[in-house]
Amino acid sequence: MASLHINQIEKKFAPSKTGQQAPFALGPIDLTIREGEFFSLLGPSGCGKTTLLKLVAGLTEADAGNILFGDNDLTKVAPEARRFSMIFQQPLLFPHMTIEENAAFGLKMQKIGKKERLLEARRMLAMTGLSGFEHRYPDELSGGQQQRVALARALVAKPRLLLMDEPFSALDPGLREEMRELLGTIQHELGVTVLFVTHDRQEAFELSDRIGIMGGGRLLQVGTPVDLYERPESTTVASFLGLKNIVEGTVHSRNFESHDGQISINTGQELADGRYCLIFRPETLMPATFGNQATVPSVQFTGKVSKLKFNQGTYVALVQAGDEMLECMVTRDQAENMEVGQLIKIFVKQSDLQFVEY
Repeated sequence: MASLHINQIEKKFAPSKTGQQAPFALGPIDLTIREGEFFSLLGPSGCGKTTLLKLVAGLTEADAGNILFGDNDLTKVAPEARRFSMIFQQPLLFPHMTIEENAAFGLKMQKIGKKERLLEARRMLAMTGLSGFEHRYPDELSGGQQQRVALARALVAKPRLLLMDEPFSALDPGLREEMRELLGTIQHELGVTVLFVTHDRQEAFELSDRIGIMGGGRLLQVGTPVDLYERPESTTVASFLGLKNIVEGTVHSRNFESHDGQISINTGQELADGRYCLIFRPETLMPATFGNQATVPSVQFTGKVSKLKFNQGTYVALVQAGDEMLECMVTRDQAENMEVGQLIKIFVKQSDLQFVEY
């Protein structure tokens, strides 16, 4: 096994004949996926993540750049010769074959003897929780069970790289969570390298060692889930990760002031003067109530409680600070002692302040 190297890869698409669809360009993209890593491409629909996956698989030909696995250049190698496995949104099982025959199909293509390939198929079906289903047919299984078969079929061939294109998007929430847990366990146990495409933030954060955020055909930022959430490098990345507390303003002599002048704080950082966005993560904004006061270097400002929300054990206060509506995570006690229209002070540690240029 070895790392996957994507070097300056590009792909351009012509506009549609009707002129309704604008031309799309992917890249240039540079990316290394390490051996045994679970790497996710995360981004909105149409950002290019599936196109990049197909370039790696060999299903689409690149216009420029190359793809290497270890020291081997695979750019012009046929898909079947790359020894990669791919799982799509739909299981794509053969309806006339039993479950074990479907799972063993890749080994059959590799000319593995029937006895050996069925033995391996049964072992992988057991790993995916399908022992006892070997002689059933696809139409006798649920959607989640069919996707388990697709996973077993992909893994039984011992691929050098497992490619997955939003494989759980057609499942209901409960099954999606179940399949994520199963995939994470199997990937860890087998140590297979995975390149996973999704638009679901929770899915990517739960499964991935690292994530690549994509937008407009570009790779915007790569990092661990913690790094991306705590240190987004742009407002585009922050917004896609669900961070809504993005305040525009300017920095002068290490002091940040929002455009309306209502939030004025010392940055605590060496920043060049200019226009910046200040990103507040909701859990870093702490109301100064009930003796809850700053104990480390911090900054504070005043806001008015606009709304209180409860969602599955989480309390959120919407606080109006000038022109900005900020989401603030609060405890149950804090929420029960707040009222809409109440003026409160909010403090945040200086180490939690995140500034990005715009």
